[in-house]
Amino acid sequence: MHIDIAPETAQLVREEISSGLVQSVDELIKAGVEALREKTGQTAARLRTNADNLSDLLLNSPFAGAALDLSRSQDLPRRIDIE
Repeated sequence: MHIDIAPETAQLVREEISSGLVQSVDELIKAGVEALREKTGQTAARLRTNADNLSDLLLNSPFAGAALDLSRSQDLPRRIDIE
C-alpha cells in the first residue's frame, strides 16, 4: 500500500520515531487508529464482546499500559501452630 502524506505529517512521523515512543510507522498508525477508536467509543463496544475474564478486560481496556501487575502473589501459605 502506498500512502501520500504532507511534508509536515512526515516530519511529525519522523519526530515520533526518533523520540522512541514508537519503533515504526506501522506502530504509529496502529496507535493512532486505537486512539481514534477509543475516542469514538468503538473500543468499549468491542470490550463488551471480547472480554472473557477480568484479566482480558483490564488488559484490553483504557487500563492497558497502566503497568498493572495481574500476576498472582507467590507468597505461599505458612503453617501456624495453634495451641
